[in-house]
Amino acid sequence: MSDLLKTTIISSLVTLLVGFFGYRYALLQLREQMKMDFYIKQLKDFYSPLLGYRNEILAKSEVRLKIEEVSNEAWRERIELLQRKNPNFPIGYDGEKEIGPYKKIIDYNNNQFEKDLLPKYKMMLKIFTDNYWLSEPETRKWYKELCEFIDIWDRFLKGTLPNDVVRKLSHMEKKLDGFYQDLEKQLEKLRKKIKNE
Repeated sequence: MSDLLKTTIISSLVTLLVGFFGYRYALLQLREQMKMDFYIKQLKDFYSPLLGYRNEILAKSEVRLKIEEVSNEAWRERIELLQRKNPNFPIGYDGEKEIGPYKKIIDYNNNQFEKDLLPKYKMMLKIFTDNYWLSEPETRKWYKELCEFIDIWDRFLKGTLPNDVVRKLSHMEKKLDGFYQDLEKQLEKLRKKIKNE
């Protein structure tokens, strides 16, 4: 076999090997990019919006509780002042003028829940439903809990569930604490994956 033929065969083999390894490397890179794109989609279209709604609900709920506590204290102080001014208080007392602004706080809170907060829970459910495929297996188990939480509130607000039934169902947002913790955990896990790759 001539040197020219050997050189041609060797250079052809080297070219084939370089092409093969280049192709394999490109495939690996493509797979990694596809994984990265999926992680980003999970963050952008699922975990981040759910936590955004959750944090907005939490912030508004905390403000509501703060206002309730302060208004209860202010109301007690107002009643004490009225009692000091009038020892016969509340005999013949027309409290509508005094209590009116405080009732508005309660009305606002009830209205806020029905018109603002419950629709945000429903948006969370819509995101979960529409992007279920983006959720991690640990997160999926919370879908039923979120559906139940919203359905019970809907029924209660429409007057089809009495208070004592809701109480017996132990209907509290605390049941969703594990869901919120899972969302936080998954979000951080995905952010680390994206950051480290």
